[in-house]
Amino acid sequence: MGAGQSFQMAGVVSLNVRIEPEISTALLRASMERKIQRLDPFTQRDIVAEALASWLKANGYLQ
Repeated sequence: MGAGQSFQMAGVVSLNVRIEPEISTALLRASMERKIQRLDPFTQRDIVAEALASWLKANGYLQ
């Protein structure tokens, strides 16, 4: 890849991480409550992706 080019993957990829039980419980609760209220994002995958993208952008790793 030359200068100014970026690599982007299509679709989604699997990612496995270990997190504290409190975060896992809060994520499950948020997902269930948002699904009942029909609020997006409500899937655990979408909530995690949005939160991670926000952190990466705020810290200069993602545009």
